[in-house]
Amino acid sequence: MISSLVKAQNLKCSDFKVGTFTIKCTNYELPITTINRSKKKKKESTDSQNEIEGAIEWKSECSYQLIYTKARPEMIGKKVSVELERIEGQKAFCKSTFEEMPGFVLEFEMEKAK
Repeated sequence: MISSLVKAQNLKCSDFKVGTFTIKCTNYELPITTINRSKKKKKESTDSQNEIEGAIEWKSECSYQLIYTKARPEMIGKKVSVELERIEGQKAFCKSTFEEMPGFVLEFEMEKAK
């Protein structure tokens, strides 16, 4: 039991690359989103919208670029850059910027579920 607690406190960026996560936006009121991510793909879903999919390209250990492949037509091909800024327990605190929206920053907590 103690080893599982120690492991939870020592998560690294690499622990957030693959798995299931819950995302909660911290600077805007948006629905909580569930993320299922493999090494190269990401699927997002919420209770209020259809599933969104994207291709992931990791730029560094703690940053990646997402290109939407399945979403509303105006989102297809759009790029989002995500930076995992810090990790506390099971959560990564992140910022994302959108290629089409300079100056707009979305901040969120990503919690590892599986």
